[in-house]
Amino acid sequence: MTPRYDVAVLGAGPAGAAAALSLRQLRPALRVALAEPSRYDAWRVGETLSPGCRELLAGLGCWERFAAEGFLESFGTRAAWGAGELYDHEFLFSARGSGWHVDRARFDAMLCDAARDAGAEVLEDARFASAERSEDRWSLKLRGGIERIEASWVIDATGRSAAFAVRQGARRLAADRLVGVAVRFRAPGSDPSTLVEAQPDGWWYSAATPESGLVVVWMSDADLVRRQGLSNGPRWFEHLARSRHTAARVAGAVVEAGPVVRAAHSQRLSDFGGDRWVAAGDAACTLDPLSSQGILKALRTGKIASFVALDGLEGPGDRAASSLTRYRQLLAAEYSQYLETRAWFYGEERRWPESPFWARRRR
Repeated sequence: MTPRYDVAVLGAGPAGAAAALSLRQLRPALRVALAEPSRYDAWRVGETLSPGCRELLAGLGCWERFAAEGFLESFGTRAAWGAGELYDHEFLFSARGSGWHVDRARFDAMLCDAARDAGAEVLEDARFASAERSEDRWSLKLRGGIERIEASWVIDATGRSAAFAVRQGARRLAADRLVGVAVRFRAPGSDPSTLVEAQPDGWWYSAATPESGLVVVWMSDADLVRRQGLSNGPRWFEHLARSRHTAARVAGAVVEAGPVVRAAHSQRLSDFGGDRWVAAGDAACTLDPLSSQGILKALRTGKIASFVALDGLEGPGDRAASSLTRYRQLLAAEYSQYLETRAWFYGEERRWPESPFWARRRR
């Protein structure tokens, strides 16, 4: 017999786990499935939580779990942006507290375990494949252990692919072609601050991680990375050597993994939800890593998406439609404001007016 749930959450990253946790907190009797294709056993890029994370994690009942993981507290960022010298931005006097650097796979697994303990049924090795709709439910085909489940509502938290939403007709609208080429180092005693260093054809990002790790990422447009061959290890390191502050930071560090290429472009869906479904986290919209807001946005939108699903389950008709409309308006407005802020920040770097990378962002 096909298992049936009230809500199926596709993807157990921060957005999906937050949605499942919130659903079970608000309605403990709900049958919630949390489908995750991985086992959290591979390196995941994206290790920074900006100030404000404590409030969100506490609201989800996860702060004590988070604190017990021993992740690395960060008290500020350092940047060579608009000039060659570094300037500091400290979180010390921020009302939102410190930032954190995490082992992303361990962080995501921690959230998934919290959702499981809250009563969500975690379906491991379960990748969304396709969906069919009847009058009051979805029939979802999965690749993995359980081949098919049914659900009254679906929350798409499948990441940048937005795999479910795209199959419902939503389009991914990209604002740029940014990618990151990442290498992980072992670097005991590394400064816990995030470091950003602008270069003529992109920028370097680096951050310490727990257990004496250091992640260094070259951020540039996909066509420029291909043209320069920077997904190739030797060329990546040659490029790194031409930096100033980032090269100094990795002096003496030992390479552990990489380089790996990951999409990093800004993107939103043409529609954030529809009849009996809603998108959250990176499935709804993605932000430039420069913002350091990706994980917080995922947690927050996952929680809000749970409210939309609840309204849809408990109040079909006008109530459900109104809740989804508010969610659409909220995400659209926030993404529009984000693009303005992004344009302003990139506009602060004016040293290379002829560079294709920077010229594209001035447009």
